[in-house]
Amino acid sequence: MSVNVEFGPDGRHGIVAEGTYLWDAAKRLGLRLPAECEGRGECDGCAVIIKEGTPLLSELTNAERERLSAERLALGERLACQAKIERPGNLKLEPVPVEDREETVEETKFELREEFRNLPLQKKLTTLVELEAIAAYQTFKAISDLSSSAFEKGLDVIAGFGRARERRARQSHRPAEHRAENQEGKQA
Repeated sequence: MSVNVEFGPDGRHGIVAEGTYLWDAAKRLGLRLPAECEGRGECDGCAVIIKEGTPLLSELTNAERERLSAERLALGERLACQAKIERPGNLKLEPVPVEDREETVEETKFELREEFRNLPLQKKLTTLVELEAIAAYQTFKAISDLSSSAFEKGLDVIAGFGRARERRARQSHRPAEHRAENQEGKQA
C-alpha cells in the first residue's frame, strides 16, 4: 500500500511505500534533514512535526523519548529516522525549524570558527595560549593518573611474589609426609 507524504512548508510531496521511515521519505522527495548522526537516532536534527496522520506511524522509540522532551512530544514531534510509516493514508509534516532544536556539534564548531576568525589578533593569541594551557594541564593529569595506576600494578606484582615466596617457605617447614600428600593432591 502507498502513503501520500507532504513535507511543508515548501509543499514537497510524493507517494512512498508502507514500511518507509520518514528519514528515507524525506530523502526520496529531495529534502535533506540536518541530522548530525546521519539518521541513527543519536541527535534531534531530523525532528519533524506531524501535522496530520499520526496514527499512520509506528510507536515512539526509546531514542525519541530520550532526545525529545515531553513538551516536544506533546507538540507532535518525532525523529524522522525513528518513525516508520506503518499504514496507508495521508501524512503531512514539516521539519522542526533550526532555532527550535538543539544545535549540532557541526553548527557549534562553525560558529566558534567564525567567532574566532573575527577576533583581533591579540585576542586570538591570548585565546590560543589559554587553550594550550588547558591542553597541557589535561595531558599532565592523564600522565599522572596513568603513572599512579602503573605504580599500583607494580606493587600488586611485588606483593604476589612475596605471597608466593611465603607460601614456599611455609611448605618447606612442613613435615615431609604432608608435602608428599600436597604434591599427590595437586597431581590428581
